[in-house]
Formats: sequence, structure tokens, C-alpha cells
Amino acid sequence: MKKLTLTTEKVLKAYNVLNTAKYTKLDDADKVRLWKIARVLKPVAYKYDEDSKDAAEKLKPEGFDEKAMQWNETRDKSSAGIKDGLPMSQGEFIDFLYHTINPYNENVNSALEELKLKEVELEFNALTEDSFAKLMSSNEWNMEQVEMLGDIVCE
Repeated sequence: MKKLTLTTEKVLKAYNVLNTAKYTKLDDADKVRLWKIARVLKPVAYKYDEDSKDAAEKLKPEGFDEKAMQWNETRDKSSAGIKDGLPMSQGEFIDFLYHTINPYNENVNSALEELKLKEVELEFNALTEDSFAKLMSSNEWNMEQVEMLGDIVCE
């Protein structure tokens, strides 16, 4: 049994990679073992996801959604070369970006920072290096993903 203490952020990253992983080259017993590992990570990842959605919703300034739609439409039309009939003037567009969108994003990120850094204890039956090699050959991961997952799911 492997016992780990990880930040929520690392659990989230590992879960997101494992959730889309292919198990094709693993032996049946290792497929089950990997599925159980993902099952241990899932509640932490889902809780963070729910908390981040809640923070994003609760911290919105009044009238944000309507203005954001106008801002997005202005951005899209401007990118397409349309200059007339935009929902926002260039000044309103820039003002909304710097005085509403950026502070809102900073506020949400600040609220979530503590949650990302929160440590959680996990316990599961880890994969052997041989099993992890089979998992790697079943997937097209970059080196960062391989290193991160290897540290977490291997013995």
C-alpha cells in the first residue's frame, strides 16, 4: 500500500491525465489497480472542480455576464475585421478588460490558491515500474506527464 501526501493541485493534474488514459496494454489486474487509483483521486479532483465553479460564480461582479457577452462579441467581430456596429467601443472594451475581467480573474485565482495548495493524504496499491511502462506505451504523454504520474502511481 502506497501512502502519499499531495497538494490538491497535483491530485487534480494526475486525475485529469488518468481520467483520459488508455489502459490497453496493461494486464487485467493492473487495469483494475489503475482504475482504483483513479477512484482515490477522483473525489479530490471533483471537489476542487466544484469549489472553483462556485468561486467563479459567487465572485462575479454585478452585471458581469451581460458585459462579458458584449466584450466577447466585440473581440470576435474585431478579430474578423468588423469595425462598425460593435457592442462596445474600443475604450469600453479595454476598460472592461483591465478594470473588470482581470481583477475578477485575479480574485478567483486568489480564492482558489489556498485550495490548490491544500494537502491531502492518499492511500492505494501502486503500479510496478513494468506496469507503468505498459501504461506509458498505451498513451502519448509528454515527459512532464510521465514524471508527474510516475511519482504518484508507481511503487
